Amino acid sequence: AVLSLDRFCTIQTSRGCPYKCVYCDVPMLADGKWRYRSPEHVLGEMQQLNDQGYSSIYFTDDHFLLNRKRINKICEGIIKRKFEFRWGCEGRVDSAAVDQFPIMAESNCNFLAFGVEAGTQKVLDRLKKNQSLDQIKNAVNEAKRHGIGTAHGFFLIGSPDETEADILQSFRFAARLKLDTFGFNRLCAYRGTPLWQEYVDRGIIEDERDWYKLFKCSDIDPTVLPSKVVNRARQKGYLILFAHRIIMRPIQTFKLLRTFSRNMNTST
Repeated sequence: AVLSLDRFCTIQTSRGCPYKCVYCDVPMLADGKWRYRSPEHVLGEMQQLNDQGYSSIYFTDDHFLLNRKRINKICEGIIKRKFEFRWGCEGRVDSAAVDQFPIMAESNCNFLAFGVEAGTQKVLDRLKKNQSLDQIKNAVNEAKRHGIGTAHGFFLIGSPDETEADILQSFRFAARLKLDTFGFNRLCAYRGTPLWQEYVDRGIIEDERDWYKLFKCSDIDPTVLPSKVVNRARQKGYLILFAHRIIMRPIQTFKLLRTFSRNMNTST
């Protein structure tokens, strides 16, 4: 099951990310550094939440999986203190902490979100993700093999030089992965990102005039498919994805839909 929204709380244990994906504004906001709280400090906050009766925690870190030793100490502390939280986090698929999935599962990590972004190496390279399709498959497989309840995949569509066939391939790739949930979002240009600067250099955006705007790349970049085509491909892709899931994993799919419905009722 996904994290319960009943007695749910978030914690930020670190800030920033050292990677340089072209669309992400986190390195700019955090000066390209990764700053983190000590395991003892994190566990102290968790103890307070435990004493207050919280049952679910989501770590809102930009990249929780960056340091294996810190993760190990946090998980060991959760087990030692006998916290009963279900908790979740997110991170890259090529993280050094993949070998920590067993202890994460043992300490009740029940939701793990990966920045997959695309199902073709061409698009991954264009976005400067510095990860491979094999790394994506391995991370998701390892998470599920070691008992992480829900593996989620973040995807981007409407990227520069991406074709309609590339978008559909991302959906087919998602269907073959052992992901439990997934989200396909339109790529946007954020001020301060390498992608924004590329658009300034190409004369697509005026840095001083357009600083307050949030652009969907498909609305401004001639190398990106038009919005109408991107949305059409997304609709086709979801049909492909859900058809595959219902055929190959019907019981899990219906259980997941039931869980979402139950949690939506809890949040109202």
